[in-house]
Amino acid sequence: MRKLLFILLLLFGNSLFSKTIITVTHPIEKYFIAKIANDKVYVRVVYDKSREFKLSDRSLVNSLSASSYYFKLNLKEEESILKRFKERNEDLEIIDITKNIKKLKSKDGKEIPYVWVDPLLVRDIAKNVYEELVKIRYYDRDIFKKNYENFLAEIDTIYLHLKKRLDNSEVNGFFVFNEHLDYFAKRYRLNIHHKEYRFFKISEISEMIRFSRKDNIRHIIIDKDSSYEIAQSLNSQIQGKIIEFDIYSMHWKSNLYQLVRKISNF
Repeated sequence: MRKLLFILLLLFGNSLFSKTIITVTHPIEKYFIAKIANDKVYVRVVYDKSREFKLSDRSLVNSLSASSYYFKLNLKEEESILKRFKERNEDLEIIDITKNIKKLKSKDGKEIPYVWVDPLLVRDIAKNVYEELVKIRYYDRDIFKKNYENFLAEIDTIYLHLKKRLDNSEVNGFFVFNEHLDYFAKRYRLNIHHKEYRFFKISEISEMIRFSRKDNIRHIIIDKDSSYEIAQSLNSQIQGKIIEFDIYSMHWKSNLYQLVRKISNF
C-alpha cells in the first residue's frame, strides 16, 4: 500500500508542483500574469529585451513554441508568429487575454488593440488572465483568487491617482504619431491629435503653431528608442516637449505614472 502511494505521489506530484510554461509576445503580458500567478507559472517572452527575435531563428522559435499555452494581445504582428509556432507545436493553446473588451476603431475600421494603457480595461485583462489560469491550474485557484483581488484593488488605486493628477493639471491633450495612447486619452478625457509620421510642409507650420497655442497642446509623445528627427521638427515650431513612452514595458504601473507626471508638467 505504501509503495502504491509512493508511486502515485511520483506520478501526480510532479504535475502538481511543476510550473506551467506560457509564452507571450511582450513583457507587459508577463507582468499581468505574474501579478496573479506569482511564481506558479514560467513565462517566456518573444520580444525579450535581452535578445533579438527573428522567425528565421529556428532554435529560438522551437524553444518559444514548446509551451502549453500562448497568451496573446491580438496584435497584427502576432499572426505570423502564431502561424509558425503552431507549425512547430500543433498542441499549443492560444488564448486572447483581451477578449470580451470593446475595442476602439481606427479610421480604416480596424480594431485598435492597445487596451492596457487604460487602467480600467486592465481590470478586464486581469479577469481574463485569472480565469484562464484557474482553468490551467485549478489546484492553485485560491492563490490566484487572492492575487487577482489584490491586483484589482491596486488597479483602482492607480486609476484614481492618475485621474487626480491629470484633473489638477492644465494638460488638455498631446500630439502622437500612432494609436498607442488612444485608450488612455479616452479614459482620461484628453484630446489626442494624430499626426502623420513625416516632416511637415512649410505651409502647415503656421496652422500648427496657432492650433498648439489655442488649445495649449505642447507635448509630443513618441515610442521609446524611436528617432527624434520628425518629432523634433514639430517640437521646434511649437516650443513643446518630447516624451518617450514604451507601451510594451513590463513596468506597467511606473510607466503610466511617469507618463502622467511628464505630461502634467511643462
